[in-house]
Amino acid sequence: MGIDYNSVNSQLISAGTGVLASESHGFLCGVFCATNTVMSSIWQEYLLVGVEGRSDFDETFAVLTQLAERTSEEILSEEMIFTPFLPDDQAGIAERSNSISEWCSGFVSGLGIGGGGNKLDLDSEGDEFLKDVVSISRMDNSVDEGNDSEAAYFEVVEYIRVGVIFIHQYLNEIQKRSAGKKESLH
Repeated sequence: MGIDYNSVNSQLISAGTGVLASESHGFLCGVFCATNTVMSSIWQEYLLVGVEGRSDFDETFAVLTQLAERTSEEILSEEMIFTPFLPDDQAGIAERSNSISEWCSGFVSGLGIGGGGNKLDLDSEGDEFLKDVVSISRMDNSVDEGNDSEAAYFEVVEYIRVGVIFIHQYLNEIQKRSAGKKESLH
């Protein structure tokens, strides 16, 4: 799909959503991992809460719908093409680091909303990943430019990329088993 970080960010800012592209994508990923769906009825009231004008609402809804569809397609892909929606490498490391913190904050919120506020039934690896994501969301974003910072950023993004796929697969498997048990009881 032909959407890029800067255009999504511009749309969200001009519409007055109060969230940026990275946080919105993290939220959508969290909701998808928890529910295996990106239905707008779930995310609309959280990501479009500050939008007042009808045309702003419609345009922003369309952009976020595209982003939501892209999210589910990437996470479900057998080629493991999922990647967090972040500024490209032309942006400074401080901006990219801030964006990964925002993404993680959105992801944790999306998991919570998607999970109905209930504690997710994760294994120890999933719990550890979630704790790491919370820590990254609180990360100090005063980062020095340089190869060490670039390498660390790349490692964090890769860790998140693989972790999100794992969390989705794990939670989706639990949902399938739970649905199977309910059907066998009837």
